[in-house]
Amino acid sequence: MDGARVMNAAVALGIQPSAILQHCHSVSVCLSKGLGAPVGTMLGGSKDFIQRAVRTCKALGGGMRQSGVLAAAGKIALSDMIGRLEEDHRKARSFAQALLQCDPPLYQLDVNTVETQHFEVSSSASRWQGQRVKVLMFPHVGGTVRAVWHLGISEEDTQLAILKAQFVAQQHKLKCNRAS
Repeated sequence: MDGARVMNAAVALGIQPSAILQHCHSVSVCLSKGLGAPVGTMLGGSKDFIQRAVRTCKALGGGMRQSGVLAAAGKIALSDMIGRLEEDHRKARSFAQALLQCDPPLYQLDVNTVETQHFEVSSSASRWQGQRVKVLMFPHVGGTVRAVWHLGISEEDTQLAILKAQFVAQQHKLKCNRAS
């Protein structure tokens, strides 16, 4: 299983990651996405599977020397950072709620889908045609953008992003009023 954000899913659901992974043969868990390690991924599976993976990695030239510092960062990510994921989730929900309260509403989104630290919103294309607005969110699929919260985004950053979204909504409203 691609477990890049399995810790986020477990925190959002209030369950242990093992409950999500119980029927999987193997899992790859990223320690940098959301957990704050600089790099690193854990591979989980049966003893035989892990032994084959290590042999394959070595045969292909993989491996690192003196990787203890990175392993220590991964250990801290697992011991200390999982508990703070709820903070990222709360900030993402706060931002999503603020987008819905903009006047005029600029985005359509389902707040119930804001379960982890990222969510997707879609803009009303007719409202934005011809507008030169830059938003620091990731372009995604199907006319959506993706906002992501992580360890480096503070409560103050979240509030500033909310103020920026409200400012953009007000500027859009003023421009529409002048045009009519």
